[in-house]
Amino acid sequence: MRRNAKTTALLLMALCFLWAAPSKAGAADERLDRLEQEMQELKKENTEIKKRIGNAETDGEELRHNMGLLSKLVDVSGYADAEFVFTGQQDEHNKFRVRHLSLFFTKDIQKEWKLFTEIEFEDAPRIESNPANDTVAKSQGTLFVEQMYIEYHPYMNWDVRVGRYLTPAGIWSIYRYPPYVPTQTSPLFYKVIFPEVADGALLRNSFNLMDSVLDTHLYVANGSGNPGNTDRNQNKAAGARVNLDVMHGLSMGASFYGEKDNQDIRRASYGAHLLYNRANFKLQTEFVFRHNNTSGGINDRGLYAQLSYDIKNWTLAGRADWYDKNDKVSKDAHYRYTGALNYHFAHNVVGKVEYNRNEFADRSVRDYNEVIMAIVVAIGDL
Repeated sequence: MRRNAKTTALLLMALCFLWAAPSKAGAADERLDRLEQEMQELKKENTEIKKRIGNAETDGEELRHNMGLLSKLVDVSGYADAEFVFTGQQDEHNKFRVRHLSLFFTKDIQKEWKLFTEIEFEDAPRIESNPANDTVAKSQGTLFVEQMYIEYHPYMNWDVRVGRYLTPAGIWSIYRYPPYVPTQTSPLFYKVIFPEVADGALLRNSFNLMDSVLDTHLYVANGSGNPGNTDRNQNKAAGARVNLDVMHGLSMGASFYGEKDNQDIRRASYGAHLLYNRANFKLQTEFVFRHNNTSGGINDRGLYAQLSYDIKNWTLAGRADWYDKNDKVSKDAHYRYTGALNYHFAHNVVGKVEYNRNEFADRSVRDYNEVIMAIVVAIGDL
């Protein structure tokens, strides 16, 4: 009996083992399948990770390449304005005018060297050539390289410019960009008594004078009417401008320009200016005088005074303006009285409305009124 019981127990154990073995084998197979699937998924993830790393390296190379290109580019800024003019001037018509598109290109070549260029497109220039004989068939507007100079600037208080630059004289000749002045019209003597630009070399220097700062400009140039490659006489013009910050908000100065022109006439221009800022008020005024050493010594002269007031987004301005082209003639003066209202839609977008009353001492010339409505935008930093 005992022997039979042992035999029966062994048989039962064998049957249990045989029954369980396929189950354990199946579980092992399932685990192997699961591991194999996980390995495949890991391989896929590894492939994706490698792909993303490769893309990131490519993007990084492109980014470095693009940044390198950007570092080689120049800074571009400028301004543009368009206006509508209602005029009562004889032989003139009301008109839309695409007045300015001026582009500034600035490049810091090295720490101490800079290139600056201003190109002005005035009245939407259009030039068509005649290909048969290389002449101009049609032209409109003005294309003008207004500034192009190379600047050496080793220290904050002085620099040297060689090329074409705005003639340093008074206030308006330097600070006359439409986004930052309240009127579309310039003072009557502007570009007349002092030339607009000069081709030559300029030294700018600043000095501490007690508690004030004295800014100076000294320059030599070809002279008026002698731009670019053409100098029609052996003479050279020379000029200077000084400006003293007398106290906070108040500065004043003087300007000089002398030349012997292409008609062998010696001219000497003199100017005095004053700028005063207090709170939201600004007053600026200039007086200029030129002696033309001709027979009889003809002199021309001009004066303006402009007052402006800022209140939030608005600017109110008024200017009285006078120019006499020959002080030997009693009725040779032009007077202009200007009122302007500006609204700053943004710091670089300005809407303007301006009224001008033009009067003439010569009664054969008809007085007239003019209204200018304009929109002006600035691009970047001027």
